[in-house]
Amino acid sequence: MDNNTNMPQTPVSQQDDLNIKDIIDCCWRVRWWMAGAAILSLILAFCYVRSQTPTYQRSTWIMLNKPDGTNADLSLLAEFTGKTVTKKIDNEIFILKSPTLLSKVVTDLGLNTRYYHYAMPIADRLRVGRFLMATKLVEYYMNNPVEMSVEQNGLYPDAMHPTSIYVKFKNIDGEKFVIRKFLVNGQSFKAAAKTYSYGESIIMDAFNLVISKTAIDDLIDGDSYVCTWNTPMATANAFESKLTATANGKGAAQTDVVTLSIVDALPRRAEDILNALVLKTNAESREYKGLSMQSTMDFIDQRLAAISSDLGAAEQNYKNYQANRVVVNLESQSQLELTSDMQYKTQLTEVRMQIQILNMVSGIMKESGPGDYRVIPANIGISDTGLHTIIANYNSLVAERNMMVANSSETNPRVLSMNSQLDDAKQSINMAIASLQKVYALREKELGTIVGASQKKMADIPQQQYELQQLSRKVDIIEPLYLLLQQKREEAQIALCSQTDNFRVIEPAFGPKLPVSPNSKMIYLLALIIGLALPVLTVWARNFFKHKVETKKDVEDRVNASVLAVLPKNSVEDGYALLAAGARDTSSEAFRMLRSNIQYLPGVRVIQVTSSSPGEGKSYVAGNLAASIAHTGKKVVIVGMDIRKPTLHKIFTKVQQKPAASIVAYLIGKITSVDDMIQPSGTGFNLDVIVAGAVPPNPSELLSQGTLESLINELRSRYDYVIIDSAPYLPVTDSALINPYVDATLYVVRADYTELKMLEEVNVAFTNPNQPVKNPYIVLNGLDLESNKYKYGYGVGYGYGYGKNGYGYGYGYGYGYGEDALKEDSEK
Repeated sequence: MDNNTNMPQTPVSQQDDLNIKDIIDCCWRVRWWMAGAAILSLILAFCYVRSQTPTYQRSTWIMLNKPDGTNADLSLLAEFTGKTVTKKIDNEIFILKSPTLLSKVVTDLGLNTRYYHYAMPIADRLRVGRFLMATKLVEYYMNNPVEMSVEQNGLYPDAMHPTSIYVKFKNIDGEKFVIRKFLVNGQSFKAAAKTYSYGESIIMDAFNLVISKTAIDDLIDGDSYVCTWNTPMATANAFESKLTATANGKGAAQTDVVTLSIVDALPRRAEDILNALVLKTNAESREYKGLSMQSTMDFIDQRLAAISSDLGAAEQNYKNYQANRVVVNLESQSQLELTSDMQYKTQLTEVRMQIQILNMVSGIMKESGPGDYRVIPANIGISDTGLHTIIANYNSLVAERNMMVANSSETNPRVLSMNSQLDDAKQSINMAIASLQKVYALREKELGTIVGASQKKMADIPQQQYELQQLSRKVDIIEPLYLLLQQKREEAQIALCSQTDNFRVIEPAFGPKLPVSPNSKMIYLLALIIGLALPVLTVWARNFFKHKVETKKDVEDRVNASVLAVLPKNSVEDGYALLAAGARDTSSEAFRMLRSNIQYLPGVRVIQVTSSSPGEGKSYVAGNLAASIAHTGKKVVIVGMDIRKPTLHKIFTKVQQKPAASIVAYLIGKITSVDDMIQPSGTGFNLDVIVAGAVPPNPSELLSQGTLESLINELRSRYDYVIIDSAPYLPVTDSALINPYVDATLYVVRADYTELKMLEEVNVAFTNPNQPVKNPYIVLNGLDLESNKYKYGYGVGYGYGYGKNGYGYGYGYGYGYGEDALKEDSEK
């Protein structure tokens, strides 16, 4: 018979790839576990969701009113160079997230003091069990039934003032409370152990604390409430971590729209924070820009005050000079003075000329004596009409007299009458001339005085003009500057009043009604998936991390040999018990199956039964297999070739352990006949037993002698089946020395006992090209068919010694043999 006729030609590999059918089968086996785990997971997920405080996201869209400081050229340069251009929008985003700015919002909204109420995660309205199940903190906002105020004592330095306060108290009848927990700056602080009334001041060292009720009376008797107080900056830092500001658009350099978002447990508070933050940012921006304009206006006001004083002084000096000098308009007054002077001079000249004319007429009158009547020149420029009329009348009388004298004599009565008239006329003329001379003399004097005064004024005009120009120049210099400052102040005032907000609100704070955390749908879905997958993953993990053989598949996946039979776990307390003939239990039926499979193996009559290590049940399998074959009427002998640790006498209790009639005795030559070793099994069937005998000091050397082959051939000729119970195959060479003389090898692997890594060594031994195991078949022993519970453990040791002789040896895979170190294990 050829060796290894049932061995596959291709090596067996570890079956790591998952098979869909195996997964479906696994799921079907644990379907009820999956259903229960899914329901339990959903219940736990529901409790988790209800115990969590939901958080909501609110956003606002705002747009920067001014350009962001970039232009197309810089953007194009950035695309080519790969360098980022600093944008004003980035600066504004940085300002939006400023903790200082946010702390002002916190102060305005009063967010540094927060209020909580312990509620039940489920069915909070129920009053039953609240003292045990009220574990969820629910925060108030704008509807808090209590209010806590902290007044710091100014006598203490700032370092001693609190930065955070935590007060947990229990409400009593809505009128009093008892402090349960008091933390100051994170440290436990013992308050007075008494009952406080709402509104009563709790006096501490560096601060006073007052908890009072609000108009919203919603206090539940016996419930616990929490009040916390933090500095505005600490609260702002907490909110800042939840605040995000991002620029929207295809490119950050091409947009000035910002999305401002915050996540908070209270959506209304989140909206108030965003809206107030935008308003505060605009107000701060206006204030910052207004500081420059206000400084400009203050400077202008200061300059206006000084210049106004100077301008007022200059104008007053100018006015005083005009008043003192009687100067209204110097140019007009100079022209008027010049005109008046000329007029006065003309009048003076006229007066003097009239005086000269009068003197001339007076001289003419003096030259004509009595009776001398001459014509007086009348058209010589006499301006007085009365004198002119008298002279004209006189000249008419003279002309008439002269005509009468020419026609008559001077003694003509008429002539004499006319002479009398002429004398009277001459006297009237002299009197008129004398009177006019006096009038003209006074007029000449008066005009002379006026002309002299006018000449003096004309002489003073250049000096007045110079002085007035000096005063006017000073006014002209100060007045434009004053007007300019007035104009600039008005412009600054207009610019201050016409400032626009830094950000324009495109969309006020908005957000979805559903919370962003916890995501209940996702949690329920994950819980369902985990619940369904947990049993399957548990089975997979147990299979992945298991280190011992548990199923037939574990053997088939790792060893290139057929599994000839699967033997159930023996329910008999004595693991070496021989199964009764005709029994109908699962173990008996399994051995019958093993017997049938062996009978179908062609040419197999000598069978070696071995294993990897002691305790896997090879002697149990060998004894019961031999008995099962013998039950069919076949003549069978079982040979105890495990001469290191013989155990057949424990299975066949009626067989005597005779050292002189044993395998060892035959191998060392004490007996030479096979008949001397054979003993009846005592089972009543055609089954004989050959015991191993005493443990020799040199088992391998004894088995290496040629008598072993002749012994097996002799037994082959006498019996239908020869069953050899040999030592474990891997730790010692005894079985390898026996194996060439057998027809098949039954390799016993015990479930929940044999290490999986040992199967890899078994497979190597089966396929060893130098000395392969002859026709190996696997027998899986000890499979628990009634329970899925498997044992786990590592580091199991096995003892295997020679007994009193004290000989021993070690094997490098954790199995040792020696009387001093290891205990004797029973094979089951």
